[in-house]
Amino acid sequence: DGVVDEGSAADAATYYADADKDGYGDKSSSTKACALPTGYSADSTDCDDADKTVNPAATEVCDDVDEDCDGVVDDNATNASTWYTDADKDDYGDASTATKACDAPSGTIANSADCDDSDDGVYPGAPEFCDDVDNDCDSTIDEDATDAELFFEDADNDGYGNADSTVESCELPSGYSFDDTDCD
Repeated sequence: DGVVDEGSAADAATYYADADKDGYGDKSSSTKACALPTGYSADSTDCDDADKTVNPAATEVCDDVDEDCDGVVDDNATNASTWYTDADKDDYGDASTATKACDAPSGTIANSADCDDSDDGVYPGAPEFCDDVDNDCDSTIDEDATDAELFFEDADNDGYGNADSTVESCELPSGYSFDDTDCD
């Protein structure tokens, strides 16, 4: 017919339009040829042939676009944030429950400083109470407790303390008394 190696050749390959020139073609736009034509690719897996940053080898980022053409938007995004479960809903999460996602999954928070995620009264900066619990997550129990009692120094151990020499504590310290009426 005067034409050599036309697309109707028995062993012609299928090539796919690669409009964005990323090396991946559009499976909905193909041609048959014996050699790769300009503007085409042998690969048909491009999911957006108008954007060269979107193809099966692209890196997924948080932007509501399926860059890597796997059918899932923002999965394994390189710029995903870390989120922590906040089971007690005190706005502090449990560091042992980290998960990466573009947006906060339900019941999670970005803060991981909770030392007891089962008690909403225990979190960094919480008021400390005389309860043998580290309420404020500072690794010290019952220090500066809001419900600590005032005790009076009893230097002579007679059971009566000096009203001018006091200490606040959750328990009666040695050398102190509940009574502040010692006159000497």
